[in-house]
Amino acid sequence: MGDLAADSKTLDDDEAHFGAPKKVVPHEEETLFVLPPNHMAVVALTTASSQWQRDNNGVEIALDYARADIAWRYANITLTPDDFAKLQTLERTIISLIRRPDEQQLEFGVTLKL
Repeated sequence: MGDLAADSKTLDDDEAHFGAPKKVVPHEEETLFVLPPNHMAVVALTTASSQWQRDNNGVEIALDYARADIAWRYANITLTPDDFAKLQTLERTIISLIRRPDEQQLEFGVTLKL
């Protein structure tokens, strides 16, 4: 039938109807688009992503700036006051997402990929 028929929804539906195993669709990596003025803050946050302070339940409550600063120094990242303010905005946003009362959290932690 050729390559064109292999990508047919009708063919996929027919195969599913007759019990063929489901095709595994490769998961495309999510892309995070960052505006250039925010890039350094996002890089700083992802570099220090293992430096969160956690409560007794393991939920992130704040970024530990003393430990994060060590990570930034090793990564040769210098934050300007404007970059640091943007980093704090990202931190507050993450914390507010974690603590949203209208959604049940299935797992703890937030991971941003750059």
